[in-house]
Amino acid sequence: MRRLNLIALTLSFITAATPALAKTCPLSQSVYRDANGKGFELMFGKPVSGSSFFHISAVIKRVKQGELYRFGMGQGNGYGSIFLSDLKQKEAGQDKSFIVNFFNSDFTSASRSIGREVPAPKYAFINDLGSYDYYSRRASLSQNNPPLGDTMWVFNRCQK
Repeated sequence: MRRLNLIALTLSFITAATPALAKTCPLSQSVYRDANGKGFELMFGKPVSGSSFFHISAVIKRVKQGELYRFGMGQGNGYGSIFLSDLKQKEAGQDKSFIVNFFNSDFTSASRSIGREVPAPKYAFINDLGSYDYYSRRASLSQNNPPLGDTMWVFNRCQK
């Protein structure tokens, strides 16, 4: 029982500390980790150079595998969804994009505006990325090179 209380206290401390850190970190400097613990990172960065359409860039990488995907992040007009567009596919004349949903620490929807700098929300989920990754990399998948899966992304740290 004492051990469970210690674990609960530790988790509540981590949960309480992380949102405060996220509030001080702009989305364009944030790093998220995969909640599945496979070692993937989602790193947001400066806008894609030469593009007025993409407001922020994003990279998914894994330490053992390096960079897997590079995206431009944009938002449609009106009540437009926030999306990540695979830049390699775009250069090849194809448009493969994924809706990204951001959530606050209480799992309410986070700010939907990316045209201006916003604090990094606690969680992110990218629709359909798991199946895209599986079919894109299935020939090379292994225990040492796992698929992304349909993971929740959790704010981890600020780059600066």
